[in-house]
Amino acid sequence: MSQTLPAIMTVLAQLEASVLSADRLNQDGVPSASLAILEDGKTTAHVITRGSENAETVFQACSISKAITALAVAKLIDQGHIAYDTKVIDHLPKSTVECIIDAKTARLMQYVTVGMLLSHTSGLSQGGFPGYLGDPPSAEDVLAGRAPSNTPKVHFKTFPGAQFSYSGGGFTVLQIVLESAMSKPFPQIMQEVVLKPLGMTRSWYGDLPEGEKNYARARWTSSTSFPGDAKYHHFAEHAAASLWCTPSDLLKAVSAIQDSLSADSGFITKQTAKKMLTPVYRSDWLGGDNWPGYTSYVFGFHGGIESADGSSRPRNGIALMVNSWLGHDVAIKQIVSAVYYLQGWGRFKMLPSGFGKDDYVPYAAPEGTHVDEAWKDWIGQWGADWQMVDHDGPACQYRDMDPMKMRPAAAPTHVFEDGRKELFFVVDGLKIGLRLTWEDGTEVVQLLQAEATTLKRRE
Repeated sequence: MSQTLPAIMTVLAQLEASVLSADRLNQDGVPSASLAILEDGKTTAHVITRGSENAETVFQACSISKAITALAVAKLIDQGHIAYDTKVIDHLPKSTVECIIDAKTARLMQYVTVGMLLSHTSGLSQGGFPGYLGDPPSAEDVLAGRAPSNTPKVHFKTFPGAQFSYSGGGFTVLQIVLESAMSKPFPQIMQEVVLKPLGMTRSWYGDLPEGEKNYARARWTSSTSFPGDAKYHHFAEHAAASLWCTPSDLLKAVSAIQDSLSADSGFITKQTAKKMLTPVYRSDWLGGDNWPGYTSYVFGFHGGIESADGSSRPRNGIALMVNSWLGHDVAIKQIVSAVYYLQGWGRFKMLPSGFGKDDYVPYAAPEGTHVDEAWKDWIGQWGADWQMVDHDGPACQYRDMDPMKMRPAAAPTHVFEDGRKELFFVVDGLKIGLRLTWEDGTEVVQLLQAEATTLKRRE
């Protein structure tokens, strides 16, 4: 078990007790949410559910599988088995190469490297994989697009190295490269190289171990299960999508990378860790979904998560896994935001997955949260249709409709250099956020609905 941090445990308990109950989560279409927080190298976990899931319950990690695959490649590089500039054609069976190339693109494979596959710059197609309710095809059948594969042939879309293009197909090629280089099945490689050494005892690639029952069943929503007797998808595309794990185990991998960046005796060498995390075209996110069924999200920073005020907290990370395909839209961003709020962390500039401050409406803060009287400075007309009014407290009115109560949002807010502090509210009962802030020294209202709009005061 990971060490626990009492302050974080209090935050996680408070999250469920006063911000997001299991009933509310279920109402939003998510049966269960399992999360873990890493702070200063210490991890603790919590599960919000009306079911039997607990901190040891495994979920499919979806495309986060790729990140752990990348960590295995880094370790194999340190061990001398492979290199980022290794030409993949040197480790691919002829039958695999023939699944991908045609007469026009045959010469391109000689330029593809392991590093290109990892950075999604190989030029190969096929972003994601839906998985199979029954037995999956072989990896070569997937690459060739042969029955029973449910995705088309993986092929070159552009020159190797010419652009970033997310490619699960490329990771399936990488899977075969590693199997060829190590002469072992991919799940065994991952178990021996990463999962067992890091103590990720609740993690496996491929199907669940025989007899394993503590796993979250895949769901469309909290009220709709998979058809028939299916409990989850099966994958031939192990490197890209077949990892089962817990949020706590994911943070063991995050912590190992953080340690490697700061110590000379980490899981991988400092040089390899820096190379692993150096963006090629852009810094991408660690998250994903197996549709339908699971949604996952994880991030970790070495040196801290930078806030809008420039501050940071070292050795942080959050991992969150849900068993609903609605996760990103209705839960994950809001839960991460609420953790920031309850922890007292500053407002983030941007988190992985393009997760910004204006692309979601947060949960409401706990009942009884203090309301700063400064909100009254925004009373009045905003834009053509909106008003801030005092209706036994802060309220929002649209056109001539009845005012609706506003509650403080469970989200971090920004404090300006001169001490001014923005205020953030949500409309009680609706999915509307209202940030009361300043632009160029002038009061504005940032209205968050399906999109963000800045409202100016109407005199």
